[in-house]
Amino acid sequence: MRLIIIVLIILFLLLQVDIWIKKDGYKRKVELAEMIEIQTEANKEMTIRNNQLQQEIIDLKNGTEAIEEKARTELGMIKEGEEFYLIAK
Repeated sequence: MRLIIIVLIILFLLLQVDIWIKKDGYKRKVELAEMIEIQTEANKEMTIRNNQLQQEIIDLKNGTEAIEEKARTELGMIKEGEEFYLIAK
């Protein structure tokens, strides 16, 4: 009976070593959990950005105000009769 208990304890300890110390044990599980968390955050940011871009596409397709705003901010265009002043600091 004692021999069986000792053998079982040794087997239990060997299994614990396998789980806690080896390369693909507990450390790998923690590493993968961190990677999943980082990727989930990146996915959330990309989803928000995609939604903003989708809304911008809808605005550009439906009205001229969004196109005019883009032309003014990104291309520096002005309407006829307007004056443009650049103040450099």
